[in-house]
Amino acid sequence: MALKRHSRGATPRRRSRGPTAPRLVLTLLLLWLVGVNLRTVILGVPPTLPVLHRVLNLSYSAAGLLTSLPVFLMAAGAIPGAYLVSRVGARRAVAVGLALVALGAALRGALPSALSLFAFTVVLGLGIAVAQPAMPSLAQAWFPLRIGRAIAIYSNGLLVGEVIAASITLPLLLAPFGWQVALTAWAAPAAIVLALWLIITPASEGAAATAGAWLPDWRSGQMLRVGLLMGGASLVYFGMNSWIPDTLDARQAHALIPLTLGTLNAMQMLGRRWPYVVAGLGSVVAVTGYVLAPASTAPFWAGMAGATSSLAFILNLGLPALLSPSEVARTSGFMFTVGYGAAFFGPALGGFAWDWSGQFR
Repeated sequence: MALKRHSRGATPRRRSRGPTAPRLVLTLLLLWLVGVNLRTVILGVPPTLPVLHRVLNLSYSAAGLLTSLPVFLMAAGAIPGAYLVSRVGARRAVAVGLALVALGAALRGALPSALSLFAFTVVLGLGIAVAQPAMPSLAQAWFPLRIGRAIAIYSNGLLVGEVIAASITLPLLLAPFGWQVALTAWAAPAAIVLALWLIITPASEGAAATAGAWLPDWRSGQMLRVGLLMGGASLVYFGMNSWIPDTLDARQAHALIPLTLGTLNAMQMLGRRWPYVVAGLGSVVAVTGYVLAPASTAPFWAGMAGATSSLAFILNLGLPALLSPSEVARTSGFMFTVGYGAAFFGPALGGFAWDWSGQFR
């Protein structure tokens, strides 16, 4: 995919006041920790749903809304998040996002109330939506010669956050302490990362407000391609995650459900930088194989889908950072709007395809 790369050769640099190497290493670590915290607050919810059904009398449709609401907000809030980045700067936008994440996570389980649970889920979802469009701008400002590495580290944090939340919520939080602690516990690491973010990360000029355009340029073919790439990767990953249990259940392969879901998520960690075309073709082959091949091969096809879609996701995150600083925020906002919009509607499209084809009946 060809992008018009921003040239930094004409921009003078201040060498004397740049951040030190140890501080940059700590900043990379914080990028990773931000990624972790933007996912643990979401993926810590599904293990609590059986208890929430009983305690709060949540219907299954309400439970589905609770798990999909953050994804919808990440799509709906991405362009407003780009506006915030353009006005206050990427570093401050991440701080605002982390503050909202910590606040929402702390209060969503504070009261035994479904209204409180949903209201503060909205708060943390908006926090994630605000923080995400800032990351490509920060990678460009702080690591202009290592943009890909910075984005890869942040992306790895997102993926590790998913694994952490899915792995420890039930045995270490829900079982011994109950659903309220299981939901509110994720506020503590988010608050700690926020404090470290404000203390350690460099307040460089490159991460300051650009006062550039923040609304997407709907006539830009380049921006549209970036959005569609992210949308395709999200559609494959979230669509597969949603329908693996039901499709394997319909094929009388119940024992394979945990293995297949685990493979899909664990294979994301491989994230090698293959060409985009390989990721796209691999996703098509994986989904086709999952639908048509015998149920016993489902873990293989799910793992392939997880690897290819996560590869595309990681590569896509770095694309906006290759543009000029004034274009990064709004391209990121558009990319996340399309990407998480596809993630929100993808499971519904998968259900429609199942009903229409009757493939697993």
